[in-house]
Amino acid sequence: MPTDSVNHWLRAVDAEGLVLARTRVSGDWGFSIGRRDAAVFHFVSEGHACLRIEDAEPIEIAAGDLVVLPRGAPHVIGPSPECAVMPLERFLASHNGVFTQADVATTLVCGAIMLDRHMLLPAIRSLPSMVRLTAEGESSTSPVGLSLELLRREVENKAVGNEIVVRHLVSILFVYILREWAETAPGRIGDWFSALRNPHVARALACIHNAPAGDWTLARLAVESGLSRSAFARQFQILVGEPPHSYLIRWRMGVAAQLLEQSSLQVSEIAVRVGYQSEFSFSRAFRKARGMSPIQARKRAVSGAPGR
Repeated sequence: MPTDSVNHWLRAVDAEGLVLARTRVSGDWGFSIGRRDAAVFHFVSEGHACLRIEDAEPIEIAAGDLVVLPRGAPHVIGPSPECAVMPLERFLASHNGVFTQADVATTLVCGAIMLDRHMLLPAIRSLPSMVRLTAEGESSTSPVGLSLELLRREVENKAVGNEIVVRHLVSILFVYILREWAETAPGRIGDWFSALRNPHVARALACIHNAPAGDWTLARLAVESGLSRSAFARQFQILVGEPPHSYLIRWRMGVAAQLLEQSSLQVSEIAVRVGYQSEFSFSRAFRKARGMSPIQARKRAVSGAPGR
């Protein structure tokens, strides 16, 4: 498998964990979560839980298991498939930060993983609706196994800065999910991870990921891929799900959004870094892709408002 395309892509994955609920509950405690524009996660460090997604069999979550819903599908979680449920907001008001002293209980952390969904759209579409990492299914010395054990310890620990560590560990585990899926997912037509494993398309993707400012015309990308223009355009469309130029623009705007949020570069400097010779043409492309100007995006990032 061409590793360059995977490595360049994973470097741009900006996953930020957000803890919504942390609690130890017993009895009938179920709650529902509506569709969210983020990947949603649930980690059980003690006891067990049951997760239900519409039109799917209930999923048992054992102690040490992490479940991620990459597309933020609406679902219900509770002690059993038949439990009564309340809206998430009501559950948070009565249970978040509350730890029962009952002998038999479930300790869980629930939250969201914020992503640049514009940038990662093909990958998110290709992931299953639910991914589970199990403590039993991972070697205690594997990166995932070690991270799950660290997460379990942090959930049960009340040390200073504990929630920050939990957020980072969940973000790391999500990147592990993406990496493992890129390496092992079954190949399917129209599947993003199949594109990463196709040697021709992968070379073109590596060019875009590694040098978004490059003058990547269809002809140049076809040469890099080792295919004719027509064959390359056809394979890229089938595997990635959109034309090369469309993917290039979306990737450039994703890189620009990260630079606006994480750097103090001027908008004109960011424009050059993502392949635009004028601030005006970049700003117009950014507004068309993101629905706001670069300046507005930067202000939103500074204020902490969700913009992904």
